[in-house]
Amino acid sequence: MEKLEAVQKVLRFSTPIREWCINEFSIHFDDFDEQNVDDYDSGGYGDIADEILERGLDEQIIEEDDLD
Repeated sequence: MEKLEAVQKVLRFSTPIREWCINEFSIHFDDFDEQNVDDYDSGGYGDIADEILERGLDEQIIEEDDLD
């Protein structure tokens, strides 16, 4: 699955991760798109997306094999 799809899956199925993202960064599910999940510059969400994926792996919402 593509990175955006994986991020959205984690946010959809994990209330703690979704709330962390909203409370810590004021970023919501719909704020992510195909470009900004891979953007590591200022204003991009690459680092946040990576952390969401790591937390999703830890919570077993996604598996390493799911990621492209």
